[in-house]
Amino acid sequence: MKHLLFCTSLLFTLHGIAAADTLRLGEDKRLRAAAQQVLTGLQSRSFSTGREFCGLLGRNKDGAIVATRPRKGRADSCLPHEFRGQDIVALASYHTHGAYDHEADSEVPSFSDLAADIDEGLIGYIATPGGRFWVNLPDKAESHQICGVRCLPQDRHFQQGDWGLIRKSYTLRQLKERRQLY
Repeated sequence: MKHLLFCTSLLFTLHGIAAADTLRLGEDKRLRAAAQQVLTGLQSRSFSTGREFCGLLGRNKDGAIVATRPRKGRADSCLPHEFRGQDIVALASYHTHGAYDHEADSEVPSFSDLAADIDEGLIGYIATPGGRFWVNLPDKAESHQICGVRCLPQDRHFQQGDWGLIRKSYTLRQLKERRQLY
């Protein structure tokens, strides 16, 4: 199963942003647009290499949304580069789910994806081989599908329906149950 690994020692100081504000940030249109732009640009590389690509999004001292340089991970994991400098506040993670693989349940965020975002207190944005775009909301321990198949670039080998019904949202518990089914 595809998942994103975060180093547990990776901690971010959210200057002036309380953890409860991640719900509000999850609705931030600029943050979401930045994530969608970055992930759209990474999809073809992710498909051609069969690897996840990941990084972080943050806000600089001028209020602009900025991203770390994407890191190429493995087929089912990726550890993002950290922001350099103290003038950037980390707000969210982003990652692709690699190329389509009929043996991988990669059209939904994994249990590990959401658990890592909860542990880090960061919103998580995920792009799937089918072109779905997801957001993990750590304060609610939920993943929500922002838009469905072909919203983002889609792997030409993608076959819809291999892993059954894809819901619009999942709780951490539902993702754990899904992992046990497949």
